Amino acid sequence: MAAATDVGIPEDIRDIVKASVTGIQQFIDSEVLPLERELQPILSDERKFFRDDGRATDQVLEARKQVRMKSADAGYYGMFAPESVGGGGLGVRSMVFVEEGMYRKYGPGRPLITWAKGFLSQPTIASFVDGPSHMLVAVSEGVRGEFLPGIAKGEKMVCFALSEANAGSDVWGIQTKARRDGDDWIINGSKQWITNAPYADYAVVFAVTNEQLVAERKGGISAFFVETNAAGYTFDGVLPVMGHVGGDCGSMSFDNLRVPADRLVGALDQGFQIAMFGISEGRISISANCIGMSEYALDRSLEYAQQRMSFGKPISEYQAIQFMLADMAINIYTMKYMILQTAALVESFPQTGRMPVKEISIAKAYAVEKTQECYDHAIQVHGGIGLSNELSLNEGFRIARTLRIPDGTGEIQRRTIARQMLRGDTAF
Repeated sequence: MAAATDVGIPEDIRDIVKASVTGIQQFIDSEVLPLERELQPILSDERKFFRDDGRATDQVLEARKQVRMKSADAGYYGMFAPESVGGGGLGVRSMVFVEEGMYRKYGPGRPLITWAKGFLSQPTIASFVDGPSHMLVAVSEGVRGEFLPGIAKGEKMVCFALSEANAGSDVWGIQTKARRDGDDWIINGSKQWITNAPYADYAVVFAVTNEQLVAERKGGISAFFVETNAAGYTFDGVLPVMGHVGGDCGSMSFDNLRVPADRLVGALDQGFQIAMFGISEGRISISANCIGMSEYALDRSLEYAQQRMSFGKPISEYQAIQFMLADMAINIYTMKYMILQTAALVESFPQTGRMPVKEISIAKAYAVEKTQECYDHAIQVHGGIGLSNELSLNEGFRIARTLRIPDGTGEIQRRTIARQMLRGDTAF
């Protein structure tokens, strides 16, 4: 599949996008793939990859840390995080193009790694659920000086501790509470389905600090920067994801966890805004990943359709196959320019004062659902081999399916879209 022309990349970011995409691809080729080849016996066998408790083995975790730190040294790891938290400060539109390029070349289903979903290439770029991000802009000066340098270098990791057993899509339903005790805060409660929880050194924990405001849905939730080795913090276990015996998600609980007052992130009772900003950032990033993942699936399908012979001719000559390839292209083209338009609206927020809430939800809902459709078509085009682990397109399908849940399900996105329109946001 030929590379897209430059017409889609705005002139003001064209040079940085080209340099970043080329640089990241070279970095993965020179630093990540040799590690994958070295660890192939482990990466291709879950029994060797995961410990009995569901966490990745120390050898794999050390390899991921190497990737993070080398990427940070090269300027890629935190390239989209604000400069104030040690990042590169690149904009959202650049992120879309860069992540598209990364996931198109190194998407799920590479023959080398039969199931590990790019476990070593993924940490090349940080996100709000593991590394430096916009979510950390509001930390205190004490936290900024003591903890952010290690996060920016990829030496330490953070997680975003919002969801609970009865509070996923409904953020206002969280039950974890924090009360002031002199110069400290004491946190009690639990969190569930927290990405990177099994491995994080720090957690941004969201807790109720004013029950009345929460009941009125006017605030009352605060965010705290917490060390995961603190007394009163317990990691409760890994929550394996679909098709695997371990994973990146986990649960934690807090029993009179004491944190200093300067660990409050942002303003008291205003943590909801921080949470929603992080989730919005995650929605756009997932959407950008989906473009590259879908292009990867289409690239593989085009190659295979022109090589696979059936009844004396390539299957690419059959209309049934052509229609699936065409549908994949329609989905990719639509999601790409939908997401780019949304990214442009996000970047214009400081000037317009309008956060494109509706558009972010539209982009995320469409991208994840159509990516799963693209992988379904790719498996169908490949026939029996598409179901096998040899190509691992089935892993891409599972990833696409899981992406329909985090940072808001498709149903929650549609609820948000409808509510925004009913409030008068009907511009397109």
